[in-house]
Amino acid sequence: MLRSELRLTTDLFVAQAAVSNHTGLIARAGLAMPAAPFGSAAWQLPALVAYLHRLHQDEDDPSPDLWRAHTERQTGPVPRPHRRYQGNALHDPDAVCVLDIQLGPRDEETGWPTADLAVIEQEDGTCPFGRVTRRHGAEAIAAYAAEELTAEHARLMDRARQHQDAHLVRLADLAQRAANWADKVRAAAHADTVHAQAEKARARITR
Repeated sequence: MLRSELRLTTDLFVAQAAVSNHTGLIARAGLAMPAAPFGSAAWQLPALVAYLHRLHQDEDDPSPDLWRAHTERQTGPVPRPHRRYQGNALHDPDAVCVLDIQLGPRDEETGWPTADLAVIEQEDGTCPFGRVTRRHGAEAIAAYAAEELTAEHARLMDRARQHQDAHLVRLADLAQRAANWADKVRAAAHADTVHAQAEKARARITR
């Protein structure tokens, strides 16, 4: 999708998901929004963590429709990507932050959906950079979200002290609360994994 189609004059954040079902059939969904001020991994990863957590609670497998409905539903103070994106963000120079998500059916033992994440970040200018971060599984993705939000909290508090800005303090508090929540999801996913491993061990012993 061209920037003009979105009527944007800024860089883009894109979340693109490939969802496979039990037969291996893959469907794709892409959503975009302006990269500033909330189109970053720190602010957008919680939406993915919340989606994985919801699928676990509802005992649902992921689907493109469920992903779009979850992401397009604007809840809370942080906007989510809501414009349909038909292009390939990995080759779009306007997409400065891309969440490339692979989702699959829930694991029968843990109840968590299969999830793989690659976060691609790039920046032009006098000192251009590109960075790719990969995480596998709901636990690792939730842990990464908590790390990014904790770093965002520190960055915002540093700016708030420099500029004596109450708004930045409120944003920093929001980031810290989101980090704490993501860490709770991480702990829940970890506990389910440990429980599943223990059940496997008991099953081997009793054979």
